[in-house]
Amino acid sequence: MKLLVLTSRFPYPIEKGDKLRIYHQIRTLSQNHKITLVSLSDHPVADSDLAEMQRWCEGVHVFRLRKGDIALNMLKGLLTGKPMMVSYFYRPHILRKVQQIASRVQPDHVLCQLVRMSEYAKAIDAPKTLDYMDNFSVGMARRAKRSGWLTKWLFDRESQLLAKYESDIFKVFDHATIISAQDRDLMPLSDQDQIAVIPNGIDTHFFQPRPETTPSHELVFVGNMGYFPNIQAAKYLAEEVMPRIWEVHPEVKLLLAGARPSSDVKALARNPKIEVSGWIDDIRDAYSDGRVFVAPLFTGQGQQNKILEAMAMGIPCITSPMVNEAIGATPGTEILLAATPNAFVEGAFDLIAHPEKAQKIGAKGCEYIRTHYSWEGAVQSLESVMGIHSPATPEPQQ
Repeated sequence: MKLLVLTSRFPYPIEKGDKLRIYHQIRTLSQNHKITLVSLSDHPVADSDLAEMQRWCEGVHVFRLRKGDIALNMLKGLLTGKPMMVSYFYRPHILRKVQQIASRVQPDHVLCQLVRMSEYAKAIDAPKTLDYMDNFSVGMARRAKRSGWLTKWLFDRESQLLAKYESDIFKVFDHATIISAQDRDLMPLSDQDQIAVIPNGIDTHFFQPRPETTPSHELVFVGNMGYFPNIQAAKYLAEEVMPRIWEVHPEVKLLLAGARPSSDVKALARNPKIEVSGWIDDIRDAYSDGRVFVAPLFTGQGQQNKILEAMAMGIPCITSPMVNEAIGATPGTEILLAATPNAFVEGAFDLIAHPEKAQKIGAKGCEYIRTHYSWEGAVQSLESVMGIHSPATPEPQQ
């Protein structure tokens, strides 16, 4: 079947969660379907990155978002009542080009990633599926609670606009998907059960344990360090957790690894016991450079790929109960949970002091990921939702 895929970011290189999800969906779907990709980008796409997507797609179209248009479009959104998240990406001249591509390709189905792209999708006359991916209205509300008074007003308003938009746009699509049941159940809809839960998968051939590696840090946290929940988590570790650890074990070192570290994250490296690496060509090097993966995330939503990847590499993980709601690992056996600085400290002490326990939890976590999270199973479930079944594929994951 011919699929038209709409994305608000070019899927490669993979340094953000939305890019990871759509890259592997496209890669897997391309085995049985002809894919045309339409992506937006606010920066030039490298030829090598373009070539990577051309491996999987029959047609690849990239439209640049000019920086000068962004502020004006967001202001228009405020005046018209559209969420800034939608206004940021919408351009009438790009819409016309997308319609021309759709008219030429005549897709059997349109896969739209995120509500950001739904203004383009709804103008195409074809069956279509919206991947909400995460519950952004709830995520924005959580962010507002942790913001100052001025930004609180802005985030509260954006949350309300997003909630209305998420509800209204649902009626435009034939099908809808989301990563986690917890986000689905919080959607501002009366019929959330019509949204199919399609979790992310993990490339377990790529993310494998590295028993031969000797970590140089006791603790590690990996993520896009320009993303607000990750920034908050990094600061929480450096300012709330690590000082308590250093009172007992002053030798413990923390690695904060990931693309686009904010100025707040970079400033944490002033402490010689905290390393901020920035972009790492092979993210597995960052995961395997820590004995314990610690992720104090309280404001993000959806499924945290970083936890899945760390677990797939056999690294014992400590995270919040909120994060594990979307993962479903067994606390104390496959993962450790903590909700306060002292609880994170106790978990870290426990795993650092008892390497046998750390190894056992890491192994159990790895086994859990390999059993429950595969891209092939996730994409077969997506195909079933869209009604575009492929021949001779494995049973969809539950």
